[in-house]
Amino acid sequence: MSFSNFFPALLQGDSEFFESRVRILMKRSIAGGLIALAFSIASLSMVAVRTAWPHWDVVAVLLTGYIIPVSMAYKYVRKRPGDVCPASAFRALVRVFCVLIIFWVAVGMIILPGLDADTRLIAVSLFVVTVYAHSLPFAVFPKVGIGLMALNLLPLALQLTFLGETSVIAFGLSGIVLIACEVGLFSWIYLTDINRLRKRRTDTRAEVNEPDMSQIGFRRRLIYILHAGATPAVMLQITASFFMVLTLRVPEYEGLLWSWFLAYLSVQTLRTAGFLLHLENPERFRLRTWRTLFGIGVVANQLGWYALLVLFYEIMTGFSLGVVSGTLIVIAVISTMGLSGDRLLLYLNSVMCVVPPAIILFSGEDLWSSISLGMLGSISFLLIVENIHQSTVYSMKGRLLQKLSEFRSKEMEVLNVELTNARESLTEVNANLEQQIEERTHELNYQATHDMLTGLGNRYYFSRKVSEALKEQTDEQSTFAVYLLDLDRFKEVNDGLGHLAGDHVLRVIAERIADACVDEVICARWGGDEFVILERRDVSEIEVKEFATQLVSELRKPIELDSGPVSLGASVGIALCPDHGTSAEQLLEHADIAVYRAKSRKTGVSVYDDKWGYEASERLQLVQSLGYAIEHNDIEIAFQPFVSVDDGRLTGFEALARWHDNVRNVAISPGTFIPLAEESGLMPAMGRMILRKACETLMKEAPDTDLRVAVNISVMQLRRHDFVDDVVSTLAAVNMPANRLELELTESVFAGDVLQIRQILSTLRNLGVRISIDDFGTGYSSISYLRDFPLDTLKIDQSFVAGLRNGGEGLFSSIVSLAHGLKLSVIVEGVENRHDLDKVLSLGGEEIQGYFFARPIESGKLGDWLDKHSTRPFSMKRRHLSVAVDNQTGHSG
Repeated sequence: MSFSNFFPALLQGDSEFFESRVRILMKRSIAGGLIALAFSIASLSMVAVRTAWPHWDVVAVLLTGYIIPVSMAYKYVRKRPGDVCPASAFRALVRVFCVLIIFWVAVGMIILPGLDADTRLIAVSLFVVTVYAHSLPFAVFPKVGIGLMALNLLPLALQLTFLGETSVIAFGLSGIVLIACEVGLFSWIYLTDINRLRKRRTDTRAEVNEPDMSQIGFRRRLIYILHAGATPAVMLQITASFFMVLTLRVPEYEGLLWSWFLAYLSVQTLRTAGFLLHLENPERFRLRTWRTLFGIGVVANQLGWYALLVLFYEIMTGFSLGVVSGTLIVIAVISTMGLSGDRLLLYLNSVMCVVPPAIILFSGEDLWSSISLGMLGSISFLLIVENIHQSTVYSMKGRLLQKLSEFRSKEMEVLNVELTNARESLTEVNANLEQQIEERTHELNYQATHDMLTGLGNRYYFSRKVSEALKEQTDEQSTFAVYLLDLDRFKEVNDGLGHLAGDHVLRVIAERIADACVDEVICARWGGDEFVILERRDVSEIEVKEFATQLVSELRKPIELDSGPVSLGASVGIALCPDHGTSAEQLLEHADIAVYRAKSRKTGVSVYDDKWGYEASERLQLVQSLGYAIEHNDIEIAFQPFVSVDDGRLTGFEALARWHDNVRNVAISPGTFIPLAEESGLMPAMGRMILRKACETLMKEAPDTDLRVAVNISVMQLRRHDFVDDVVSTLAAVNMPANRLELELTESVFAGDVLQIRQILSTLRNLGVRISIDDFGTGYSSISYLRDFPLDTLKIDQSFVAGLRNGGEGLFSSIVSLAHGLKLSVIVEGVENRHDLDKVLSLGGEEIQGYFFARPIESGKLGDWLDKHSTRPFSMKRRHLSVAVDNQTGHSG
């Protein structure tokens, strides 16, 4: 446990006002050092005269050491505050006083045992004054001050206790108790100094706290004054009790006198502890409890004086009786001043103070005269006490009213300042209000007409600009253009890489569009991944196509993202005024039809044609028919075989979707209805149906073989959380082993959420399902994706086979080597003639697919085709190719 734990929390703030407290310490140390020197000389002289101690001259010379702390303190006070370090000066002064105290303790412990009782008592009395002179200046640092006092007093108190004389044991113990009691004195001095410094700071800062004028607040203030102002009265009574013992001291009663003093000092120590407890935490007890505890201390104090009269009345004669009476009167006055705020305690204390002098007075010879005189004096005393109480209460209320007045005055000053500032602020606000309204109106207009993400104009802004252009058009021969631009594959980036990446892409695209729009060209964001452009100058169809083509080319440049560069295409639809409409609605509707035309035909740019309106209607009907076909299982499956390069045997089939529109009685191309299903959200349902039909057909026509079926899977299906469950349930429903199913993915999967897709594919592959990349070389593939994804097969697109006719062998061989380096098997698709086959056989690959072996076979005819070819492999000789059919064209079905 540290030394600081014995101190109340309110004395622990050593850093507050440190520099100011050091300056106070230095000033008091000058006086303390001089007083200590004077009393040290007096005590040494007295001892030398009465005992003829031989070493007094050496000690007297050493007393000149007091010059050191006095000179140090004086020099510090003379210097300006910024010229000296307070902490260093403080530590130096403490060290010097510690040395002086140790010196004095050593001298005292040498001299004390050889002194007679009277000389020792005088020496100790002078020494106590010296102790206070050493330690009291340090009351601004109470822990240090109490430590110095303990260092000064404790060794000599212990020596007196164990000196061997029973009459002074209590005297020695009193010195130990005195150290604890003086914590109250040091606390009172410290708090007085701190409050004075705080008040000075408060005055400087012009801050006044509102006093509590309620009844409870007034009573709380009275209780606080009782505890805060009681310490000086206690210390004076301790001093009076000490001199009382000196006055009554006779050899026969000396031990009992010092025992009474020790008991009285202990009572005052407990009272002091109660004072500190209240000052530290007034909320610990209720006000009534604090008042009761304080009253108990007052009664205990008076009982101590009663005990003095009872125990030592026999030796109170003559001079000593007069001293005792006078002391009791002084004590009554002192205690009355401390209790003047509480009528009950004041009267209780006053009555108890009157009793001892009355006892002394009634002990005289003329009893009735003494009684009359005592009653007269008591009545007069009580009247004086009442007047003191009333005066104190009125004074306290007056001070509270004064504080309240100061607080209200300060509040009014602050309020006046605030009103002045408010008036000035209001004037400034009024002066700037019109400007602020104008700025805010401009801001709101900007927000209402601009897109917050890209900074371009919004739908409302663009429609207004088109309407204005229509109103300004006066010459029927003049033409202006409306462009509608739709980004390709933006949904894949936004869903796969996240909305933050999608927002960044939109901002970059908007910047590139804005850079392209100059002069009379206005651009805006129409919504989502669509942008619109208005070219108000007279333009021709050729000019608008050139502008749109250049813009699409600019937009295709890679955009840097945290995950790597990404490239997007764009489709542009154009409507010309007045050829394609004379209202904003017509022009934008026709531009939208044109952009769909460009997207479906993959032309990049399309100018509206009147007949396309009918096509848009047809497209809507086609979507409805496709939905009906999917719902009623009208999508059929065709199968195209895979042939092994090594031995020409049949290894499996690719399942291809086919749709015959029964309403129009026409076959719809997969290149039409599959993109239509993806755009309309029908792809997951159609893909689930194709997977089920492909697996059912394979298990029906080739149940006991190892032939596999490859089914194309859309990215939209992979994004569904239940895709793996669909595959597993389909395989279980037809009792088909997982290794007989192959899922073909296009390279567009690499533009989506690659982490999620990789996890799904890994799950499927762990089940035994084969994974292949279809149409390799036409999309997003990179070596890192091929390496990291769980793949089995790479399908080389038929465009590379066609390139073999024009010297594309090197590129083809590189793709095969890349696949084999990544431990992927290779399927070559698009082999349509013998020349293609010879080239492919010479360049490598594990399996071949194409019209040369068979066109797609309807599911209903697959059984017959298998009967003819399952046991008769194709011949894979390079120079003489034959198939197991009697078809001279090379086609087998």
